[in-house]
Parts: sequence; structure tokens; C-alpha cells
Amino acid sequence: MKKILSIAATSALLATAANADIVRVEGAVGVWQNTPTGKITYENNTFDVVDNAGFDTTSATYAWVYLKHPVPVIPNVRLEYAQPSYDATITETINWGGTDYTAGMTNELSLTEYDAVLYYNLLDNTFWTTLDLGLDVKLINGNYKLSDTAGVLDPVDESFDLAMVLPYMRARVQLPVTNIGIEAIARGISYNNDKVVDAQIKVDYTMDFVPVVQPGLEIGYRYQQITIDGGTLGAGAELDTTFSGVYGGIMVRF
Repeated sequence: MKKILSIAATSALLATAANADIVRVEGAVGVWQNTPTGKITYENNTFDVVDNAGFDTTSATYAWVYLKHPVPVIPNVRLEYAQPSYDATITETINWGGTDYTAGMTNELSLTEYDAVLYYNLLDNTFWTTLDLGLDVKLINGNYKLSDTAGVLDPVDESFDLAMVLPYMRARVQLPVTNIGIEAIARGISYNNDKVVDAQIKVDYTMDFVPVVQPGLEIGYRYQQITIDGGTLGAGAELDTTFSGVYGGIMVRF
């Protein structure tokens, strides 16, 4: 009996090793077509990013890359970058610091996001299923600018930074006998009055008939909710916004 169990265990380990990659590097670059909603508050004056600021759907560059290795105790690494930014003329008066900025003046909101994810593979293409769990260290560099094109009023230039550690989960299903995968990523946390939720789902196609370097395509939908309490950051402005929309990019796998 012990011999049979030993043979079965060895066979299972060999099967798992055969299905798992020894080392994999994969990445993508693309465009995220996202729409903003929500509000910005400064000194108890609140204005809508659409109705007052005039922000609308825009294109943001994004990129990601991950490294997966076979050492069990060392986490795998995934790095991400995105930069949603908006530039428009305000459609209704915005009061900032006691000064009224009227319709026709310009304003900009930019968010530069960096993510460093440390994760472990719980399932690695086991029955075509992959499951990763880990932690995402997210850094957001934000900036809001408001200016009078005539140069009469003093310009506004408000910057804020937010760093948070988010629980991270990635689930993927590879459709059998195809090069098509369906993948979902979810992460988020709420701490004090700051909150970040970042979720996405995508479909991708990998051209695995190309040797060594395998290109691919991905298309999906991404949703972000970012709530920043200016008081906890030492900044005057507060943000309560969402950014969502479709994205698509070019992938490469080594």
C-alpha cells in the first residue's frame, strides 16, 4: 500500500511540474479608454468632475509585466503602470480657496499610478485554471490644476500622494484546446477615509505557435474607485471619484 501511495504521489508531482512553467515573463502595453465620475472638494466647496470641471472620456496609457519563477518561498512579482489624466474647460463656476473660477477657464486632473504586486500561485494552470493571491503596494501621484487663461487670477496647483497596501487576487481560465484565456483581477482596501478599489476582467489570445517570444492581444474592462481624504494626506483637496472603461493592448510572453 505504501508503495502504491508513493507512486501515486510521485506521479501527481510530475504531472504538476509538467503543467507548470519553470520561468515565465509576460507583459503588455495598451490604451485604457476611461470615463471619470465623482467629485473634488476643497475647503467645503464641492464640484462635480463632469458637470463643473467638464472632464470626459479620455485615453490613458497602461503597461504591466510579471515574472513567475519556480522557487516556492519567494513570491512572484507583477509591476503595473497607468496614467489617467483629464484636461478641459470648466462648464460652471468653481470656487477654490475663496476665488471663483468661471466657465471657460481650464483645469486638469492627472493620476499617475504605480503597482508592485508580490503574489503566490495557488493553482498554476491546474485543469486550465490559475489562481494567484498576494499583496499590491499601490502608489498614486495626483495633481489638480486650475488656471485663468487671461492670467488675472492666481493658478491652482494642488498635488497629493497616496500609498496603500491592497489584498490582490488574480483568477484565470485557459479555454481548452484554444489560445484564449479569460482573466479577472481584483484588489482593494479602505483605511480611515481613504479607499481604493481596482478591478478588471479581460479576454486574451496568445499566438503560441511563434517560438521563444509569443505575441498576443488583450481586451477588457477596468473599474477604479479612488477616495482620498486630503486631511489624512496633509493636502487641501479631497477626491471621491471613479474611473472606468474598456482597454486593449499588445502582449508578449517569453
